[in-house]
This record gives sequence, C-alpha cells and structure tokens, in this order.
Amino acid sequence: MKQLFLGGISLGFHFYFFLAFGSLFRKILGRKEGLNRYSPLFTPVLGLFLYYGLFELLALPMTLLLVPLHVLTVVWGAALEAVGLAAAFLCGRDWVKSGKTLAEIFKKQPGIYLLAGVLVLGQMIYVAAYDLNSADAAYYVANISTSLYTDTLGRYNPYTGFLSSVFNIRYVTAAWYLDTAAFAKVFHVHPMVLAKTINPVMWTFLADLVYYQLGYALFRGKMEETAEKLLSDSGRERGTGFFSVRKKAVAFLIAAVFFLLLAGNQEFSGFIFYRAYEGKAMLEGLVIPFLFLLFVRLYRDPEDKMAWWGLFFTALGAVCLTTSSMTVVPAAVFAGILPTALKQKKIRPLFRGVLAILPDMAVLALYLAVKLRIVILAAK
Repeated sequence: MKQLFLGGISLGFHFYFFLAFGSLFRKILGRKEGLNRYSPLFTPVLGLFLYYGLFELLALPMTLLLVPLHVLTVVWGAALEAVGLAAAFLCGRDWVKSGKTLAEIFKKQPGIYLLAGVLVLGQMIYVAAYDLNSADAAYYVANISTSLYTDTLGRYNPYTGFLSSVFNIRYVTAAWYLDTAAFAKVFHVHPMVLAKTINPVMWTFLADLVYYQLGYALFRGKMEETAEKLLSDSGRERGTGFFSVRKKAVAFLIAAVFFLLLAGNQEFSGFIFYRAYEGKAMLEGLVIPFLFLLFVRLYRDPEDKMAWWGLFFTALGAVCLTTSSMTVVPAAVFAGILPTALKQKKIRPLFRGVLAILPDMAVLALYLAVKLRIVILAAK
C-alpha cells in the first residue's frame, strides 16, 4: 500500500509537470502569436510531449556519455523545479479561471460528464489491475531496475544483467524509462509499481483526453467554435450549441474505448489496455490520435501556429517514447498534412511538415548509421 501511495504521488507530479510545460509554452507563444487562450484539455497533452522532448535532449547525450543516473536525476529535477515554479507564477490565474469554466460546463450537462468520468475511472482501474507477463514487460521493468540499482543509464542487458559493450540502438533513443528510473530513485518506489501500474494509468487518462478532444473537433462547426471562445473568454455561457457537440464528443470517447476493448489484445494493434507500459502502446494509443487531432485543426486553419508547434513537439516527444516513431510519425505527418496542402494548392504545408519531423529523421539517421556500422555506441 505504501508503494502505491508513493507511486500515486509520482503520478500527481507527472500530471502537474505536463500541465506546467504546456501552460508555460502557451503563455510564452501567446504573447507573440495571440494564442494565449487557455485550453484545459489540450494543454496537458501538449505538455506531455514537451516534457519528454526536453527529457530526450538531456537523457540521450548523458546516456551516450556514460553519465550516472544520479546526475541525470539532479539535472532533470532542477529543470522540473524551474518549470513548475515558473508555470505556477505565470499561469496560476489561467488555471483558476479554467477550473471555474469547467465547473460551469459540468453543471450544464452533469449526467454525460459523470458517465465519461466513470468510464475513464473504470478504464484506469482496469489497466492498473491487469498484469501481462511477457518478454517485453520483463525487458522494460528490468531496464528500469538495472539503471536504478547500478546508478547507470541503460548500460546493462536487462535479460542477462551483464554490462553491455554497446548500446542497443533499438532502445537507447527511447529514454522515457530513465525518467521512470529517476522518479523511482527520488520517491523510493519499486520499478515494477511505476512501470506496470502507475504509468499505464497515466497513459490511459491522457489518451482519453485526446479521444474526447478528437470527437469534439470532428463534430463541432463554426457556430460552436465561436460559442466556445466566448465562454472561455468570459466564463459565462453565450450559446448552447456547443453543449450538444460535447455530448457527441463524450459519445465518441465511449465508442473509442469500446472499440479498443473489443479489438485490443496483446498481439494486435489495439493494445493500450494490455501493454500500456511500453512505447508502441503509447504510439498507437496516444501519439497517433493526437497527431490526427492536430491534422484536423490544421485542415480547418492552416495557419494554426499552436498546431504546427504541436506537430514538432509531438515528433520530438515521440522519439523519447518509442524508436518506432522514427518511421511511423513521418509517415503519419505526410499523410495528415497532404489534404491541407491539396486544399491550399501550396507546397508550404508539406515543407512545414518536414521541419516538424526533423527529430524523427535524426533518430532514423542515427539508427541507420549504427546498423551500417558507421557509428558505434559504446556502453563501456
């Protein structure tokens, strides 16, 4: 029980830092681009990719330089403290205002949101209780454990326990497990608890936020978009059209979860229910749906600066979550941006898309260089 309590504290800190990263970026960008209108559901998901994107920029060089885990923990902790304090100071009023707005929306349609809450809570309990024992599960838990107990960064073979001579290029760029190791070190939580219980709850909740927003984006029109902006700006209802759209968004969330429950198992693609402890599940259940949400926004407004920045940070954060992003994300971005380019009859959206996927292309180049033995990533 103590381990679950400490793991819950770690979960709370992660959610706060996701919110802090997203809020701070929107505040900074909004001063130049006029995008300071706060979105309480979009912001934490954007913050997740900012969080892991920054962590990747710290963790990957430190890993290749054979830096100890405790050094990464101190540096990363200092960065999180700075972001957390800055966000609380600069964005606190936005959070309070947003909370009041959400409370007012809830009062208008309590039944539908209670249903959504029960669904999300039940899903979180399910993924926390489900225990899939497999080679992949053993790999991730052992990778976190060896990094934690040897004070290293992924230098030991998780299956044998021996010190590796070279880093496995398939996993070395996906450094999110080192964040888990750092939190396990700080909060004295067993890696199994974080990897198999706490992390799946975190990914599932954030994925459900994306599914709801995706449903809302698909069903809303210009009238609802205007009404939502008026409500967000004033905190009072100026129209009821978008409340019916929110009902459809909740229905979309329910349908998405039901589909994943039917289609999901440990072998096929819909496995966010079963393997939420590994990068491919994050890619399938969170990254790609969030990219699709950004594509919808860009199709409606090709000059949506926040969506373009979101593409870049999603590509960067996805690198930290799974090496598979080096091919899947570029393919998805090209397919998603192409309709916008055809609609505008311009090549500019495709050029912006290329800029957005530069992090994935860099990882792909490193992967090929290692496979062709042009580069050797020594672990000793």
